[in-house]
Amino acid sequence: MFNTDRLCINCMNDNGGEKVCPLCGYDQATRNPSDALPAKFWISDRYMVGRVTGTNIEGITYTGWDNAENVPVVIREYYPAGAAVRNPDKSVAMALGAEYIFNEGLLEFLDINRSLIGCEYGAIMPVNAAFEENGTAYAVKPEISSITLKDFLERNGGSLKWEQARPLFLPLIDGIIGLNEMGIIHGGISPESIMVGRDGKLRLDGICIKRVRRADGETPSGLYSGYAAIEQYGVKDMAVGAHTDVYGIGATLFRVLIGTVPPPADERIKNDGLSIPATFADELPRPVLVALANSLQVNPENRTLTVENFRNELVYGEIKKSAPKPQDKPQANAKGGKEPKKTMSSAKYAAISAACTIGVFIIIFAVIILVFDPFNFKGKNENEGINSDIVSASSGVSIGDVDPNVDSSIKYTVPDMLGNFYSQVSETPEFKHFDVVIKGKEFSAQPKGAICWQSAEAGSQLDYGAKIEVVISLGQLEVSVPDVMGLQKSEALVELLKQGFLYENIEIVEKYDVDSKPGTVVGQDPKHGTKLNTESAIRIYINSYEGNEEE
Repeated sequence: MFNTDRLCINCMNDNGGEKVCPLCGYDQATRNPSDALPAKFWISDRYMVGRVTGTNIEGITYTGWDNAENVPVVIREYYPAGAAVRNPDKSVAMALGAEYIFNEGLLEFLDINRSLIGCEYGAIMPVNAAFEENGTAYAVKPEISSITLKDFLERNGGSLKWEQARPLFLPLIDGIIGLNEMGIIHGGISPESIMVGRDGKLRLDGICIKRVRRADGETPSGLYSGYAAIEQYGVKDMAVGAHTDVYGIGATLFRVLIGTVPPPADERIKNDGLSIPATFADELPRPVLVALANSLQVNPENRTLTVENFRNELVYGEIKKSAPKPQDKPQANAKGGKEPKKTMSSAKYAAISAACTIGVFIIIFAVIILVFDPFNFKGKNENEGINSDIVSASSGVSIGDVDPNVDSSIKYTVPDMLGNFYSQVSETPEFKHFDVVIKGKEFSAQPKGAICWQSAEAGSQLDYGAKIEVVISLGQLEVSVPDVMGLQKSEALVELLKQGFLYENIEIVEKYDVDSKPGTVVGQDPKHGTKLNTESAIRIYINSYEGNEEE
């Protein structure tokens, strides 16, 4: 069995028993805080505790060592602030009068972490074990070499282009969708809870009990200013749900693409001034701008309802309708039936002028039904902002508004929508005459997200309200592998991502080559020019030679 006496309590590497680790420089004599477990304390006769790396009102996080697997781990101890007391033997007792809070949180802590054991979503930080011991509970996670997305952005110019962010964020968004389907609302999605691994993948961490992600005025919250939704501030008893995570991931993507943090939601509810420079409005795809606008609505009833809807808006321009408000009741029509509720076309939005909102979100294309453009994306004034109270357009996969009172004897011409994004077709006035629905998605020569097939031939005549099916392109089935030889690692990754290859399928291998520049690509497999499916595996060899070495 491994000799744990030689382990550094910070980096969990064998430092030969040195008092100051020669690998990370950490002083082994440094003590953990008095209310935490001491370094080298054993849990379950298997896990050795290292130094404290973080705390919040849920508990304490430590570096750790799994002596059964001989690997470093991360140990999370349930130690709720104000509700727990450390005994002399280092066990945990409930604080007097806080028994209910302690036990309620303990059950939730175990339920969440046990649900994450064996989690199939690679973008969610997994859990190896969750158990009760020492008067409390523990969760053990694998130690994955990574930095926060916040640090990553600070080291890489402060922002990313959409073509760079897209392959990073889509797997993450899928993971959040899976998390919500498991009944878990994160509530703390931000660049500080998203980790960027050395493997180039994003992983969401920091999943805590609900009390951490709500400001109740009694205990310190674990909210991230600018990324927390208004309902997390206890305003008007708004319910926390999947729409809360929509706000978090929307605000995070806004930070990544625009380079600034959105104003705090509790300030926006009073005076909304969220703005976006016109240069970004010109550069970003329309579906991305619309998805951001819908996800960052301050009032939950106007926000995109689910993370899945948010993803579809980003990628395909599908805009889901919000659920009807409780006071909305269908009216009977002249024939005795229920009048179909008017829906909003995917690129048109009804404006809600609220006294608390004054900003105008600059975008390229949205034109409001009947009156004016709430986003004002056509403008070039960088001082214009985003109106946070614009209703989130949406629902199913239907675009058209069908008026039941129209003369059905009139025929209407079907426009050509091939090559247009689903969210764009409503810019053509003729489309309000038809019920346009998505039949499916397939690979095609059209750009990813564009319409590549329509059931009704362009130019043909159809009745008002006729159903037209469309197929959305998944992009080309095969693309050419770009030439990345001689590029730096980051440059090579960008070129591969531009072609549509997935981050998780790009393998990076070190190769020593004194005849090439350090850190550059010295080999790629397959060779450039090879035709491949975008989901195929790609391997690039990065030169591990650091230069200035004697032969």
